[in-house]
Amino acid sequence: MNYRSRDRVARALAHQEPDRIPFDAIGCGVAAESAELPADYREYVHSGEFRYLTFQPPAGDRRRFGPFLPGLPEGAKISYWGVGRVPITTPDGFHAGHTYWHPLAAVDTVQALRRYPFPKPNECPAKEVLTAAVATAKAQGFTVVGAMSQTILETAYVMRGIEQLFVDFYERPDYVEALFAILGEWRRFQARVLATAGVDVLRLGDDIATQESLMVGLDTYRHFIRPHHAATIAAARAVNPAIAVLYHSDGNLTPLLPDLVSIGVTAINPVQAECMDLRRVKRDFGRDLTLWGCMPVQSIYARGTAVDVLAHVRFLMEEIAPGGGFVAQFYNMLHTPRIRENVQTFFAAFHRMHRNEDHA
Repeated sequence: MNYRSRDRVARALAHQEPDRIPFDAIGCGVAAESAELPADYREYVHSGEFRYLTFQPPAGDRRRFGPFLPGLPEGAKISYWGVGRVPITTPDGFHAGHTYWHPLAAVDTVQALRRYPFPKPNECPAKEVLTAAVATAKAQGFTVVGAMSQTILETAYVMRGIEQLFVDFYERPDYVEALFAILGEWRRFQARVLATAGVDVLRLGDDIATQESLMVGLDTYRHFIRPHHAATIAAARAVNPAIAVLYHSDGNLTPLLPDLVSIGVTAINPVQAECMDLRRVKRDFGRDLTLWGCMPVQSIYARGTAVDVLAHVRFLMEEIAPGGGFVAQFYNMLHTPRIRENVQTFFAAFHRMHRNEDHA
């Protein structure tokens, strides 16, 4: 049975009732592989409805960025922005984030910033390669997401260091504006290329919130960051006015939602259930925003029971999914034995929904 459907996703993103809830598999592959499900359905929950593609230069190297990364261990990865990183793993061997080395930590002036070896557009692969990959993914039934996460703020703070960047907002605002202008020009270029290649969704993202509040005030966001978010979206929409725009940020994003709607964002992720009121967000913003995620991985899936999981599935079906505007996705999930059990309970219920047996 073919569970994947581009029409299903298109209807959900257009806030129309789809035949079933679309599923984004990013973030739960291990649990999917171990679930006791029919083989074809296991492949679906492992791959989901979405294919994420990027357009960016190759990874950086020590010859170019080494002078900006003192103390970087052997074997560390270097991004095309020059950020060094070493993965952190749990005792069970699962991914749990990164330790970062910040290449702009000692680059303190606008003049020095202009001498930094930023990547150049001609270092990207041929655009035809991306166009072919988009066409292939669509032919396989995937909805294609052009991934451009860490769009402005998050790239800046992994390059500069988050504490120093936040001091810079007050002590070196010209430096922040110069850095953001460089990043913004890059993102507009990438957005135009991704839209021209035919992606269905443009995924932006800056982790800008904790579970308590925004990490920067709304005035700071509106002055320094929103113009670049808005210009990036406008660059994509100049190519494809119908392109959907997904914005990712962990934490409590609620205070920022009116601003995101105003610049053309049409979906938010992961809609962290532990700190965002899903019912309120659906009520107040459900006409404008698709809720993409909505899985309480820190609470119900980490510590709850199968009964709790099934109750949450019923809540999603009865209060979040009606009328479209919902994509199910797990995100930022550690793979403990309890979580794997609870995710498998979810998949069993989700499989019954796909077979039209019941809602939970």
